[in-house]
Order: sequence, then structure tokens, then C-alpha cells
Amino acid sequence: MSAPSLNPALGIGYRPVPGVLGISPHGLLAAVGIFVGYWVLRRLTRRNDLPWAVLERAILWAIPAGIVGARADFVLSHPGQFDSVGSVLQIWNGGLALFGGLIVAITVALLVLHHNHLPLRLVLDLAAPAIALAIGIGRVGDLLLTDHLGKPTTSAFALAYRVPFGADLAPGFGPSPARPPGVGESCADVGRFFAGCSYHLTPAYDLVGALILAAFLWWLLVRRPHPEGAVFALFVIGYATQRLMTDATRAVDERPLWGMTGTQLAAFVLALAGVACIGWLYTRDRSLRCAPRRLT
Repeated sequence: MSAPSLNPALGIGYRPVPGVLGISPHGLLAAVGIFVGYWVLRRLTRRNDLPWAVLERAILWAIPAGIVGARADFVLSHPGQFDSVGSVLQIWNGGLALFGGLIVAITVALLVLHHNHLPLRLVLDLAAPAIALAIGIGRVGDLLLTDHLGKPTTSAFALAYRVPFGADLAPGFGPSPARPPGVGESCADVGRFFAGCSYHLTPAYDLVGALILAAFLWWLLVRRPHPEGAVFALFVIGYATQRLMTDATRAVDERPLWGMTGTQLAAFVLALAGVACIGWLYTRDRSLRCAPRRLT
């Protein structure tokens, strides 16, 4: 007999999609997100008379660097899943962590841009809404695969996934095929995902938050005066704060310090750095504070 859903009103139930035309939803939607972000950034750079060829070169360096950073972040956050260097290099097994990928990709891109004498803060501002949009699109892949399911929830305000009976969930989210709780088991068991039970759909939180952040950053970029660098600093603050909150609902991530995931620890540091950057940008020059640059 099936256990009742913990959240029948808001629980979303659907069969996981392990592949689209033989391609993992992770890779497919990540590629779509990168392409859309690329297109948005290209439009913005042309409006601001920046040499697109240099920016394109920076992007081409940043993409593989981001993959390396994402893998390194995942390995450092989940050391128990790897027993050899060979297993670390098998990026098709295990996973990738978004935060590490972003940090390394942006760092490499900045090195290329600095070498070519481009205005770094202006480019970062232009890239901010494009990156946020790419993140949101990439999360659709997690939704299709039912990856990153969170803790059990009874909240009427949660975006919850109700596990269908017999569903083949993403790797690491068992039992699979999904079954109802057995003797001594219940929907409240953290880290177990039973049929008929509801769990935080954490990729949905990240998707909604990233799209809202992208829209806000676009509005700020093209409609409001601001010092160069402020839009990107607000992206860092916004997305870091978002991950601090959404990762609190995750169920299977390792929590090495203070009950926080590796991503939450990094997000905390980045949010503080973003706030410090905003303060510096708006106070370092009185004329800049009174008449910030406006992008049109």
C-alpha cells in the first residue's frame, strides 16, 4: 500500500527523463544555457562597442576551465565518493558542482580579458545577467533528471516533488526503482526517497531564483545608473544568498563544517565579498557616487 504524499496539494509528480535523444539532460540543458548566455552577452557587448573577438576567446578558454573547476569542487565536496585518481578523472561518473565551475571559469576569462586590456568591471557587469540566465536554463536539466532532490517537506509553500511508484530517480537518490516506505521506514527519513512521498525540488528553487535575478540585473544594467562593477557584485550577492537558502533544503550533500555544505560555505564568503565590493564601489569616489555611469 502506497504511503500518502506529504504535500498532495503542491507536490509535482512526473517520470524522470534520463536522456533526450541519447544525451543526458544535464549536458544538453547546460549547453543550451551556455549558448543563450553567449547570445545575450554578444548583444550587450556590441551595444557597448567592445571587441567581441576578444570576449569570444575568453569564453572559449572559460568553458573547459569551468568544467575542470566544477569537477574539482564536486570532488572536494564529496571525497567519500572517490577512491583513486582515475575515478576523479571519470567526469561522466559522479558529478560537477556549479559554484566551482563558475569561480574558475570567471577567473580564467578575466585573465584573458586583462591580457587584452579590456575594462574588466564593465565586462563583468554585462556578463552578470547572461550568467544568471544560463544557470536558470541549466537547472531544467536537473528537473528532468530529478537530480538534487531535497529533504522531506510538509510545507504548503514548498515546491515539492512527489515520487511516482517505480520511478528511476537520478543516481544517488534511492531506492530506485522507487517504492513506498517499508517496515521501519517513513517519508521523514532524510536521504531516502520513497514513492508517494514529497521532497523539496531544489533545482526548481534555483531555477526560479536565477531567472528573477537575471531579470533584475538586466533592468539594473540598462535602466538604472550605477558604478562599473556594481551589477556583477549584486549578482554575486544575490546568487550566493540564494544558494545559502536553497542548499539548506538539500538532503544528500556532505556538510563538512557548521552543518553547512561546501557550496554554502563558499556562498557565505562570496556574499560577504560582494557586500564589501558594493560598499567600496559606492564610496571610493564622491563624483562616482553622485553620477554613476549609465549603460544604455
